[in-house]
Amino acid sequence: MARAMTLSSASGAPIARLLDLPILEDLFDSLPVGVVVLDQQGKVVVYNTAEEKLAGRPRSRVLGRDFFGTVAPCMDVRELGGAFRERIGRQRVDVNIEFSFPFPFLDQPRDVRVRMQSFEARGAPYGLLMVEDVSRERSIDRMRETLQSLLVHDLKNPLAVVVASLGFLGAEHTNAAHPDVAEAIADGLTAAARLQSMLLNLLDIHRLETSSFPLRKVDCDVGALLGSASKAYRGLARASGAELLLDLPAAPMRACLDEGVVRRAIDNLVENAFRHARRVVLRAAHEGGAAVIEVADDGPGVPVAVRESIFEKFAQVVGDGGVQTDLNRGLGLTFVRLALRAHGGNATVHCPDRGGSVFRLEIPTPQVIAQPAS
Repeated sequence: MARAMTLSSASGAPIARLLDLPILEDLFDSLPVGVVVLDQQGKVVVYNTAEEKLAGRPRSRVLGRDFFGTVAPCMDVRELGGAFRERIGRQRVDVNIEFSFPFPFLDQPRDVRVRMQSFEARGAPYGLLMVEDVSRERSIDRMRETLQSLLVHDLKNPLAVVVASLGFLGAEHTNAAHPDVAEAIADGLTAAARLQSMLLNLLDIHRLETSSFPLRKVDCDVGALLGSASKAYRGLARASGAELLLDLPAAPMRACLDEGVVRRAIDNLVENAFRHARRVVLRAAHEGGAAVIEVADDGPGVPVAVRESIFEKFAQVVGDGGVQTDLNRGLGLTFVRLALRAHGGNATVHCPDRGGSVFRLEIPTPQVIAQPAS
């Protein structure tokens, strides 16, 4: 590492010392991620031990060389090089990229995450690259997605038979002579429909993440959509000992959206709310050219520290004492946010001072229309 301090730039001018204290050299080499520092010409001036191991190149063969052109000349790194050369010394550089890197000494490529940032040292601009090997994480992700796809495929058909059979039984027991049987069948249908929704979440989250989920937007009555959800969840509300209320604008409100996808997002939020609350309210409003849907509850609320992470896949919400609580919402909230972002909107949560949670869905569209009542 000390040799990096005596190199000269392409112009022949001495490179500014980046490590004024010997302890900093040991600090760089102790970091678990690869660290590469480049001068304004893109030449390597710092190359730590972790990057030596990750790239399979000793620093003696790398220091002073053009990183983007000769050290790591793959297509993805060249894209980073373009951003570096365009901005270094002129504007702030902060780029994140993840890609599969074909290391020449390995049979299989590695998945790496690279963050490139700019900084100044003694008036000279430099670039800092932090390189992390995420191959194991991505391998686990791929195996998990494969398992999910297999599970969904294997469970969809028998579940469809359950739904069809319950529907047949429901049609046979709708008379007043068998009210308990009819109610039990209706509750079974509701539960089966929820299970179908969970399976679809598993299947569709990956499609939403890769932008391969086709939205089928139509002109939709938002109030009718919420009314349909409210009606479908009467059985679940009754079983949970909760009440589900509607708070709709006086004038009908329409929006251009994928009715099935947004309905599934609402269903996920309602089901989550019933796990923690005794009162759930579905609201709709027209705000600044956007359709806004809210699912509010009187439950314990969501801790501030996890109001973003609960939308991540397989998020586990942990209480202040470090004990897992029942606030884990699994993949349901992941689907909600991805579905809303596919519409160009977003899903967020806030908790009023009086308590409870409000999950807010915003769908920006010029086709939101507040129609006067006839």
